[in-house]
Amino acid sequence: MFLFGAFLQAPNHAGTDQSPAPSLESVVVVRLEGPLSPTWASLLHRAEQAVAAPETVGFVLELDTPGGELELMKQLGDQIDAIARRVPSVCFVDRQALSAGSYLAMSCERIVLTPGGSIGAAMPILGGPAGMLEVDEDTREKMNSAVRAEFRSWAELHGRDPRIAEAFVDRSIEIKRVSLRGETQLVNAREFQDLIQQGESPRFLETVCAGGELLTLTAQQAMELAWADGVSESLEELLVERGWEEAKVRRILPNWSESLVEAIASWAWLLMLAAGFFVVVSFQLPGLGAPEISAALTLGLFLFHHHLIGLAEWTEVLFVVSGLLLIAAEVLVLPGTLFLGAGGAVLLLVGLTLSLQGFVLPEGDWESQLLRTNLLSVLGVFVGAPILGITCARLLVTTRAGSVLATEPSESFGGGISGQSSAKSTPLPGVGKTGTCQTDLRPSGTITIDGQPYDAVSDGAYIELGASIRVVGRRGPSLLVKPYNPQVS
Repeated sequence: MFLFGAFLQAPNHAGTDQSPAPSLESVVVVRLEGPLSPTWASLLHRAEQAVAAPETVGFVLELDTPGGELELMKQLGDQIDAIARRVPSVCFVDRQALSAGSYLAMSCERIVLTPGGSIGAAMPILGGPAGMLEVDEDTREKMNSAVRAEFRSWAELHGRDPRIAEAFVDRSIEIKRVSLRGETQLVNAREFQDLIQQGESPRFLETVCAGGELLTLTAQQAMELAWADGVSESLEELLVERGWEEAKVRRILPNWSESLVEAIASWAWLLMLAAGFFVVVSFQLPGLGAPEISAALTLGLFLFHHHLIGLAEWTEVLFVVSGLLLIAAEVLVLPGTLFLGAGGAVLLLVGLTLSLQGFVLPEGDWESQLLRTNLLSVLGVFVGAPILGITCARLLVTTRAGSVLATEPSESFGGGISGQSSAKSTPLPGVGKTGTCQTDLRPSGTITIDGQPYDAVSDGAYIELGASIRVVGRRGPSLLVKPYNPQVS
């Protein structure tokens, strides 16, 4: 902690020297930097607890952000607003508060920018794991209208000009500065025309924001338009201007869990894809161990991350785990009973989708679009992970590393595609040869032909232990087989 300013010397009425006493007042400071992050909610929660202390005289939000997600913006804005209702608050825009950042700045009682700071440019876009998504004009207009209303009402609530807030969001809005009856005021294009039709004679002074461009204000422009309340070079200068120079600065810094969430946030989608990949590989190469452990670790990290940021509750975790167990039962215990696998897939889909959003059923166009985006993303994992996993499993067993890592299947478990095939010393049987399953084929395992064991893969059907099979081809180092009934010619 730092103490700004000099200690005050109390009068010595007793005629003896007394040591100056430090100020008991404190100012809570939170710095939010970079794109909006779910960890900010935790920081602001701790800040709200800190400002409840009786010695707290103010709150400073240091902000430097290009923006972020709409739902997260509203959540963080509500938290900042709750703090601002308890103590005097200042948003200190250190460099930029763009897009959702301008909404957060409005949540404070006062806005102060650095000399080179900027604020504005908040047009909504719909993004996904692969980047910005294209939407049709009707959908874009609905999104703009909803966000424009959010910014307008938030600005009105906090005593800011709603025209400026709307121009941050919608590039079609044009704002003019006019002189009317000796007073300078801002009007949008519609209001300007209404004044003329009402017989008024507004004198045009300048165009603040032309139609077709988003409004972004510099520090000087924000001051001229009364959108900002001041300009300060540094936090120290701001504290002096607010009369808090002798107050102790209590900074709210990230703790270990918030740092962990921040570290893995950018890998969240990759973790979900990796978890699906390792699950598929573990079914293709059962008994290997490494795919199962990797699947558990990556899926655990994904759910743990979303649990910490408040998206994945225990219900979502239960859905995901139950879905995986049902799929495992379908593949390994009761193959062919489609309802187990289908039920597991539905639970997995629901659990992963809900873990990506803060709502169950969408309300409004924005949440509906987000739900569709999340569903498509999870379905993409459902399609991509099996293709990638099966391909890698087939390639693995053809490599030297695969022959070292792969293990022979047990009789009680379906077994994997082993790289330690007896074909190294014995030529593989040709097409048409018949034999018996030494393990279940789900779809891979071991068969015997003329008393010699071979690695085999079913052509698609589940084949039980002890069933007769016939060779129909090869798949990598394994024999491709299908069920065979000796009684049928």
